[in-house]
Amino acid sequence: MQRNYDTIAAIATPIGVGGIAVLRVSGERAIEITQNITPIKLHDLESHKLTLAKIHRPNDEGDVIDEALAAVMTASSYTGEPTVEISCHGGYMAATAILSALIDCGARLAEPGEFTRRAFINGNIDLTRAEGIAGIIHANSELGLKNAVNSAIGILHERVNTIRAQALELAAHIAAIADFPEEIDDMSDAEFITKAKKLQNSIKSLQSSFKTGKMLRDGIGTVIVGKPNVGKSSLLNALLREERAIVTNQAGTTRDTIEEFVNLRGVALRLIDTAGIRESSDMVEKIGVKRSIENVESADLVLLVVDISGEITEEDLAIAQLCAEKNVILIANKSDLMPRYQPTELRERLKLTDVEIVTTATPANGEVSGVLELESAIEEKFKLGEISNDSVYIFRERHRDALLRAASAVERLLDGAANGIPRDLLSVDLEDVLTALGEIVGTTVQEEIIDEVFANFCVGK
Repeated sequence: MQRNYDTIAAIATPIGVGGIAVLRVSGERAIEITQNITPIKLHDLESHKLTLAKIHRPNDEGDVIDEALAAVMTASSYTGEPTVEISCHGGYMAATAILSALIDCGARLAEPGEFTRRAFINGNIDLTRAEGIAGIIHANSELGLKNAVNSAIGILHERVNTIRAQALELAAHIAAIADFPEEIDDMSDAEFITKAKKLQNSIKSLQSSFKTGKMLRDGIGTVIVGKPNVGKSSLLNALLREERAIVTNQAGTTRDTIEEFVNLRGVALRLIDTAGIRESSDMVEKIGVKRSIENVESADLVLLVVDISGEITEEDLAIAQLCAEKNVILIANKSDLMPRYQPTELRERLKLTDVEIVTTATPANGEVSGVLELESAIEEKFKLGEISNDSVYIFRERHRDALLRAASAVERLLDGAANGIPRDLLSVDLEDVLTALGEIVGTTVQEEIIDEVFANFCVGK
């Protein structure tokens, strides 16, 4: 706990050449410590206003490190503590020299996420807003960013608190009836069950948003697979609209996985081009094939590429079998080279009768046809057009797990109410609901969960 009262400092921007670098200092001694490296009177500055200041070595005004902008935040700071921010010239040397000077004067180097953790401890934000801030930093798509922003500005917090209010209404009524039975009208069993079912539906509605929220956070893990020389790398290049992968007529060109992101209707498509899957005596190629199989097992979507200008081989059948339990779109490629199979026949040969099929061609000029049809098929499969900018979707496993426990507790509550169990005994189930929902926003959360939430933040945030 003592560490929570230390004054901490860190560089808040990535190390490297750039226009500016920003350092943060937060804690009760933030102004006192920073005063040792600048001649301007920090206590006299208006809060949240930038002021030009020379930054020098500790207590040596003649040894200037840089000329920078300083801002003192004595009220409404991000952390809820006195804070000083210094914006110096970008680059490694100036920022690290200023940070070293601050540490020499008594600050401690901040741990990952410690500024945001202090904002949580000091009541400026709840856990969902903290996670939203982390989501903004790591967002890889437009809709992923929007969902993270919705969490960061408190929309998820409000949604959870609205559900908690439904549970609190029932819990408060049970407590009031127990304490003042003659002064308060009791709910009928039907009314009680109706309110409990409304609570159940609210929990399940938010819980069901996890699949979409996770997709917005991580993107759609999309693996391109097939035997060697069927056009996998050409398809990757076509989706990226750039020549990212080497394409030749020689089988086995791709030895390792190639991973890139492409934005599809505001969602990140995390494309992985894999080594062609086949039996090989080449050690490097064997490792690549092994990684291809591992990527298929973890994929959200598999684009199975088959050369329909040639015979369906045992290798094609084995790869199709590997993908049988996955979300698959079948790519009938090289349709410009006198195809031997029609789509229905191809599905039957590969024993993938229920999967969607997109016909593509990879002529010599490298312009793959059928890409727009493929993108439309992916949009439809994942219902990307139904994702709303105005909604908020849970995107952490701990949110989902807490809601599952809350839903289970409401199920017990409804079973008990239907079987005539006294209301005061049902309050235990409502307490479980409130505890689970409280974990999401941080009101009933354990220290280990707080540690886990902030463990993935960067230093300086």
